[in-house]
Amino acid sequence: MTYFAFSCALVLAFLLLRSRKRLQDSAIELGKLKDDANRNEQKQAKAHDRELQHLLDALPYPFFSINQKGILNRVNSHARQIFGTREIHNRSIRQVFLDSSITSLLSESLAKPEPHREILRFPPNSVFSSHARDKDSHWEIDLRPLSLQSNTREIQLMMRDITASVHADQVRQDFVANASHELRTPLSIISGYLENLTEDGGLDNKDLARRMLETMDRHVVRINRIVEDMLVISKLESDDAVPLNLAPFNIAVCVRDIIERLELVIKKQNATIELDVPELQLVGDHFYWTQILFNLVENALKQNPSIPLKIRITAEVDHDDNFMIRITDNGIGIPATDLPFIFKRFYRVEKHHSQTQVKGTGLGLSIVKRAIEAHGGTITASSTPGVETIFTIHVPQWHPDSETIVG
Repeated sequence: MTYFAFSCALVLAFLLLRSRKRLQDSAIELGKLKDDANRNEQKQAKAHDRELQHLLDALPYPFFSINQKGILNRVNSHARQIFGTREIHNRSIRQVFLDSSITSLLSESLAKPEPHREILRFPPNSVFSSHARDKDSHWEIDLRPLSLQSNTREIQLMMRDITASVHADQVRQDFVANASHELRTPLSIISGYLENLTEDGGLDNKDLARRMLETMDRHVVRINRIVEDMLVISKLESDDAVPLNLAPFNIAVCVRDIIERLELVIKKQNATIELDVPELQLVGDHFYWTQILFNLVENALKQNPSIPLKIRITAEVDHDDNFMIRITDNGIGIPATDLPFIFKRFYRVEKHHSQTQVKGTGLGLSIVKRAIEAHGGTITASSTPGVETIFTIHVPQWHPDSETIVG
């Protein structure tokens, strides 16, 4: 081999080696670029996921994204709160919801993805009723076939708790029905007596006419009382906060005023009132406190018209600076079966009335409870029929403060 040929071979080999190294360096560089691109893509995907999760967590209602296999692949914070410590992400709908009404609805939506809205009712032992205690809960279910990823088919479930709204509607319906029933009876009596009195010769028997007019008068008084009580209870049970006209007043004077208003009834029934109420300055709404105490004392008198009743009213401030007042009587009492329901609207313990008696409105104790709760207090009742019945009121003691009192 000539020297020239050998030199050419060496140069060619060098160029080949150099070219191979450049190719290797390019491959390495290309690999680095690919890795960087993958890392950037993953970083962007994670950032997108975080942003999407933040948006879902900002929703005011529970949200679930469910893939075509029935797996929950994305949920928001409100959804997790419902299930507490239970893991629901990447679980099937049957593992998570444990309720046939909603799982069957979701299965139907997965099979035929169409927008759907429905209200479901869950029993008290359901995970969706944890806040409703012993009541059913009601949720509005909103299903949408909308995928958060372009290559999958999913349905999106949003749930809105409408339990409070449903219960409020039911309360309003019951209130109207009960009020209509309570007003119908006295109106029917008045209408019947008026028909008799306006007939020919209806006023000839003056004694009978007088008795009819007296009965009509009693029922007119009852209608007025029902309307007044309904206005008070409606204000106390409204969605807005009860506006209390807070001002200091002497609770002992308030009690004595109430006893004076009921003096005729007390004397007629030969009842005895014992007071042990110190001259305490209580800050509260004097109107509502008058309603509270008047209704409790009047209720005791009404329930015991034919026995020499003894009513005792005591008040004190305990070591925690809370105001407490008790109304105790030795009347017929409240049966144990009735005791849990006495504060419900239109609920009455007494089941019988003579022709000359006019029933109460059935709202008195309900007004008492709502008015006390408006002051941040509580009321409890205990009774041993024929021995003793006690209503105990606990209210935070508000001391007079010229800067916070509404005159």
